[in-house]
Amino acid sequence: MEKNNNFRNNETGRIAGGLILVAVGAFLLLRNMGLFLPDWLFSWPIILILVGVYSGFKHNFRNNSWLILIAVGSFFLVDRFIPSLSLEPLFWPLVIIGLGVAFILRPRRGRWEDFKKDTRNNQWKSVPGSSFQEPADDTSANIDSNDFLVARSVFSGIKKIIVTKNFQGGNVSCIFGGAEFDLTQADFTGLVVLKLEMIFGGSKFIIPSNWTVQNEIDGIFHGVEDKRKWSADAGSNPAKILILRGSAVFGGIEITSY
Repeated sequence: MEKNNNFRNNETGRIAGGLILVAVGAFLLLRNMGLFLPDWLFSWPIILILVGVYSGFKHNFRNNSWLILIAVGSFFLVDRFIPSLSLEPLFWPLVIIGLGVAFILRPRRGRWEDFKKDTRNNQWKSVPGSSFQEPADDTSANIDSNDFLVARSVFSGIKKIIVTKNFQGGNVSCIFGGAEFDLTQADFTGLVVLKLEMIFGGSKFIIPSNWTVQNEIDGIFHGVEDKRKWSADAGSNPAKILILRGSAVFGGIEITSY
C-alpha cells in the first residue's frame, strides 16, 4: 500500500513539475517574441509559489512546506500589485505573532507521557551489559528511546540521541531552525524512512558508517551531503537502508559519522 501511494505521489509530482516547466517555458517564449508580460511573472515570489505548488502535488499536500512557500510568495507578491501598501515591513512581526499563536494552540504532551518517557530512559540506562553510555561532552542533548522519531524545530535548535534498537524512521521538520540527531547507538534491520521538511533550516544526522543512505529529497537551493567514510559493507551488502524523503527549500542536510 505504501509503495502504491509513493508511486502515485511520484507520478503526480512528475506531471505537476512538467506542467510548471511547460508554463514557464511558454511565458518566456511569449516574452521573447515581443508579447508584453508583467514583470511580476518573472519575480522571485512567483518562484516560491511554483515550488510550493510542486511540493504540494509531490507529497499529496500532506506536509506544511507547500503552504508556507505559497503564503510567503503571495505575501511579497502583493507589493508588486499594490506598491502603496508596503507590506514588507510587516512580514517578520506577522511571522513572530503566528509562531506565538502556534505555540499556544499546539497540543502539549501530558505529564504521564513525560513520566513514561523518563522511566524508559532510566530503565535503559540501568540494563546490565547495555551499550548505552551517557554522553559526557554534550549535556544539552535529549535521550530519545522511542522507535519513531518526531521532531519540530521552529526558530530554535534541537539535539537528540536516539538509542532505540528498533528504529522505525520518523518525521523531522525544521523551519528557520536546526536539529542534530545522534543515531550511532540506534539500530534497525531492513529499510526505514525518514521524512524531512527543511525550510530555511538544516539538520545533521550522525549515523553508523555501515548504514546505506538513499537520498530522495526534493527542493530548491538545498543540499544533501554525506560526509561519512566509505564502508565496503554498506556498498556491497546493504543490510540497513535509510531512505531520506521530503523537501528542502533554502536548507541543508548533513550526514556524518564518528
